[in-house]
Amino acid sequence: MTQLTVKKSHELVTARYSFNLMEMRLFTLIISMIQDKDEDFKTYNIPIKNIIQTFGIKNKNIYAEINSLTTSMLKKIITIPVKEEGKDKEIKTALVSSFKYSVDGRGVLEASFHPVLKPYLLQLKSKFLLYDLKNILKISSGHSIRFYELLKSYEGI
Repeated sequence: MTQLTVKKSHELVTARYSFNLMEMRLFTLIISMIQDKDEDFKTYNIPIKNIIQTFGIKNKNIYAEINSLTTSMLKKIITIPVKEEGKDKEIKTALVSSFKYSVDGRGVLEASFHPVLKPYLLQLKSKFLLYDLKNILKISSGHSIRFYELLKSYEGI
């Protein structure tokens, strides 16, 4: 797999959500597929073999694991604090709007982001976090990845 870069807004880094290790890894892998020139979300296609190689999965029943992982991710809610017209508000949304994968051996996971996340993942020009996906692959918990991102977001301040 080529070098992938994770880029997301500081608001998304500091938002409230809780992912386990595999959920956090998959979420960041999908984010890393977004291109700087993207003006809208696409369906992001991830070969299952890349998930196995990137995350070092040894499970023989990978499709059962993908099924469990995607089902749990679709149930997760993120809370993003925002200011609108001088008032504190919160956006609550799912991070991912859908997953699709073929059980016939095609071996590709298709993921789509919720449109509400556009300002936090697309066309970012300032106040964003940027790091190589490989930096988090050896981290052993979802909370530790979040902690890494929080610390990284203060880099250069």
